[in-house]
Amino acid sequence: MKTNTKISWLLSIRNRILIFTVLVTLVPSFGMGWFFYSMSYNALAEKTQQRLIDSAGRVERDLSLWLKERDHDLRVFASSFVIADNLIKIQTVNGQTNSKEKENQAAASQKKIATYLNLVKNQFPDYRRLAVFDEGGHEIASSESPGDEGAFTLPAGWDARIVSAGALIGEAFLKKDEASPLAVIGIPVFSDKGGGRIGVLAVEIRLQGLLPFLKTVSADGDAGPWVIDLVQKDGRPLLTAALPEGQQETALLSDQKLQLFTHPLQLRTFNNGKWIVGLAVAFKELPWGLVISEGYDHVFADVIHSRDRIILMAILFTLIIGLSASLVAGQIILPLEALTRGVLQVARGDLDVSLDIRRNDEFGVVTGMFNEMAVRLKQNQQELEKLAITDSLTRLANRKQIMTSLKTHIENYRRYAAEFSLLMVDIDHFKEVNDTHGHLMGDMVLVQMAEIFNKVLRSMDVAGRYGGEEFLVLLGQTNIRSAMMTAERIRQAVEHFPFVYQDIELHITISIGVTGIINGDDTDNILIGRADKALYEAKTRGRNRVVLSSDNPAIEELRSDNA
Repeated sequence: MKTNTKISWLLSIRNRILIFTVLVTLVPSFGMGWFFYSMSYNALAEKTQQRLIDSAGRVERDLSLWLKERDHDLRVFASSFVIADNLIKIQTVNGQTNSKEKENQAAASQKKIATYLNLVKNQFPDYRRLAVFDEGGHEIASSESPGDEGAFTLPAGWDARIVSAGALIGEAFLKKDEASPLAVIGIPVFSDKGGGRIGVLAVEIRLQGLLPFLKTVSADGDAGPWVIDLVQKDGRPLLTAALPEGQQETALLSDQKLQLFTHPLQLRTFNNGKWIVGLAVAFKELPWGLVISEGYDHVFADVIHSRDRIILMAILFTLIIGLSASLVAGQIILPLEALTRGVLQVARGDLDVSLDIRRNDEFGVVTGMFNEMAVRLKQNQQELEKLAITDSLTRLANRKQIMTSLKTHIENYRRYAAEFSLLMVDIDHFKEVNDTHGHLMGDMVLVQMAEIFNKVLRSMDVAGRYGGEEFLVLLGQTNIRSAMMTAERIRQAVEHFPFVYQDIELHITISIGVTGIINGDDTDNILIGRADKALYEAKTRGRNRVVLSSDNPAIEELRSDNA
């Protein structure tokens, strides 16, 4: 018994909905908070990553433009006749036998080139040192650079770079006496007489001029200034954008930052003493790259601040889900209970049931279908009842029903003195119709007789097929005199009605026996017997007539009037 009780409890729709409500309430509380947090985090990370990639692209374009401007300036300087003419003179002297005079000429040409380079250097603060090299890469002349250590040399592979790209951009490097990183830019020098390359003009240029472009990107940070590092492609640091006052970078380029180049163009999170968000970009056309980084708390401040609100929203959402589920459970259970009561009512045989449709959903549809089913069941029941009391051919009351109606009229006469009359109608010579034209013609005559009854009789009157070609007609609340008039109307209607079947038209007549209820008529047999005798009399007197019964002295006076 206990097992059955538990199964019944689990199978209860109400309890299953309650269990479902608990599950629906608990799942969002554990899942929705993490879902919204992850969605916000991923959206912000994706947006930040794309913005940094776009900013890095802008920096690369700005740096490329800056270098192109330096390249253009050098080409202008390299095309000067001072450099070209004197370089040719020096190479011509070097190709001849040395003499004191030739050496003096070469020294004078070198001095002119050096003087020109110094003039150029003094006009451009970004230029640390300029030098002119011959085709073999040997220094011919250079600008003065007090305190400089070491000779000005071209980077390895310079010749191939100039041939392939038309210019040389060397790797950046640092000097002890320079705060700014340096890079060598070289331009070929051509003879102004249309000859080939005769040398190279190179400059050691300070990269400090790139800082304004880095600061522009640094200021784009929504949560604060980003730390922008310009680095070599091997990760060596070159420049970093100026940081706000009071904020210092713990390491210019730590191992964690170098690992960003393992996943370029992807926003990564790492711990550099504190949680840092960073992204590395290697330039496509320049020998450098960018590392953009910032504190995790700054970048995702909005997400972190909204975390508590998300938790509160998750709790609120859980409560709303629980309340909604409870309301839904009630909306499901109440219509089910109404449907259950309706089904039990129908099962008891009561088809007069109609449920209220208050919802425009599945339950409303089911309730409407239930109501329609109940209506159809009642209609079918009424149809069956009608078939049970109706003659299948004429659709009039059958013998059983007409006899039941007759007994009801007699009972009403006994209780309430409700007078009525009875007609017994017979079709004259009906057998000849069947023998001559067939039974289908006879059936057609019976059917059209029923139509005549329906047209002539009132709604309170009842006509029924008594047997074969005989009909009984009950005239409610009708005395004998009115009954005779109704019978005559029926007879005339039949006499003038064209009975047509296919191409055959017949003229039919009827004989009618009339009687009425009087005191002492206790049974239906008495009335029927009296009407039948009157009908027989009508037949013997020549048919096609109405005859009033003569069995009862109470109606003899009327009979005499209608003789």
